[in-house]
Amino acid sequence: MPKTSKGPRFAVLGTGNSGQTFAADITLKGYSVNLAEVPEFEANLRAIEKKGGIEISGDAGNGFAKLNMITTDLKAAIKGVDIIIIGGSAHAHEPFSKALAHHFEDGQFIVFTSNFGALRFHKWMKEAGVTTRVTPVETISLLYATRALEPGVIACIGLKSKLPAAALPASRTAEFLEKIKPVFPQFIAAENAWSTSLNNLNPIVHPPMVLFNAGRIEATGGKGWNLYADGATESVAKIMLSMDDERLAVLKLISTDGLPIKDAFETLYANYSLGKKTLSETLRQSPIHGSPAFPAPSSVDTRYINEDLPFGLVPWSVIGRMWGVPTPTIEAVIQIASTMLGVDYFQNGLVAEDLGIQDMELQNVKAILG
Repeated sequence: MPKTSKGPRFAVLGTGNSGQTFAADITLKGYSVNLAEVPEFEANLRAIEKKGGIEISGDAGNGFAKLNMITTDLKAAIKGVDIIIIGGSAHAHEPFSKALAHHFEDGQFIVFTSNFGALRFHKWMKEAGVTTRVTPVETISLLYATRALEPGVIACIGLKSKLPAAALPASRTAEFLEKIKPVFPQFIAAENAWSTSLNNLNPIVHPPMVLFNAGRIEATGGKGWNLYADGATESVAKIMLSMDDERLAVLKLISTDGLPIKDAFETLYANYSLGKKTLSETLRQSPIHGSPAFPAPSSVDTRYINEDLPFGLVPWSVIGRMWGVPTPTIEAVIQIASTMLGVDYFQNGLVAEDLGIQDMELQNVKAILG
């Protein structure tokens, strides 16, 4: 499809699973996309460039996407665009944001996938003295269940039917949704950027399945079984549900927009509805998560731990301690992971200072969130 002359223009930063999927999906919908990567991961970018674009198949569409620009020049990538999408893990939020701090243009939106990306961006820009009107937006999770089979070849196994998102300040959420609606009608308004970080369900689901299936992971190297279909047993789901109660209690400090995990699958993946009665049944029989494209990890040292703990469980527990909300099961999971991997995640995760909310009263945080 030829690129539209109207509508938003995009820059996608990062060439991992999500970055490539966003770039291909948006391009095939007829919009201009600049794909950029830092020089450290230039090999992925050059492989895509050699192919001439990205081939995508699955639920997000099928076709070959010829991108508007493929570059390691981040400044050039965001010049003149309307929406910037960080298409990488939470580890990519800071380096991309700080590298572009003095190159943003008035009116731009920059989209993060949860993990307190919006609050952290607000802090970084304030520290850098940025006065440009660039608005961070945060979604509760990634829109896609997707995998890069190789650089430039994407298989999208699942697509959310709804994806809550909020700008910071929340007063700009409507403006963002209006701009992105023609491209992604799945985006809906969340209450604020607190609810988008506290409604991220990956830290509830991933760590318990890895930690309490550690023996099997290490014995098999993740081969011959599926983490969801085989690992989300009733006992493991009980851990998730206890963690979820604690998460919702922390969320309620500032937001009423809580999404209980027991309802999340039906809410976010309505097109794949199973109508199962228990969380374990839902996770084990999900046609998305039980797909062979999502095998068990080969090691306990996986992004299901080294992203979901430092950017999810740890700040939740820190916030709970700040304002008197107990999170004993969450803290137990953090401790077990720290012991297994030899990493003190309590010391290596986000703390209040990282979010820019240290020593603040609740009303002051609410004021920042808008």
